[in-house]
Amino acid sequence: MSSQGDLEYKKLDLFFSEWKEKDRKLAIPEFEINKESNFRIWKWLPLGIAATFFLALWMLQSDEKDFNLEKDMVIIQLIENENQEQLFFIESKSSLDVWEAPSSSLLTEF
Repeated sequence: MSSQGDLEYKKLDLFFSEWKEKDRKLAIPEFEINKESNFRIWKWLPLGIAATFFLALWMLQSDEKDFNLEKDMVIIQLIENENQEQLFFIESKSSLDVWEAPSSSLLTEF
């Protein structure tokens, strides 16, 4: 059995050695590598990173101004006293300080 295995091994070796010889005879053309195109990419890379950084900073800045909650609501009251004098009372409250139940209008209107 070993002689038959050796024979098959020699046939395979001969077959592949023929293909190797044919491959050695092939002419491989020279390829010109354009290194300038790679340089262009690296030249623009820092500019792209800087532009992305400034764009992120610009988008993260908020254009909304901070409002004081004390000036959120102004209440002006006109009150008439016993001498029929009219007095104005102006006060400012935060909308967080005032709460009105949704059903309170039902109590006062009906």
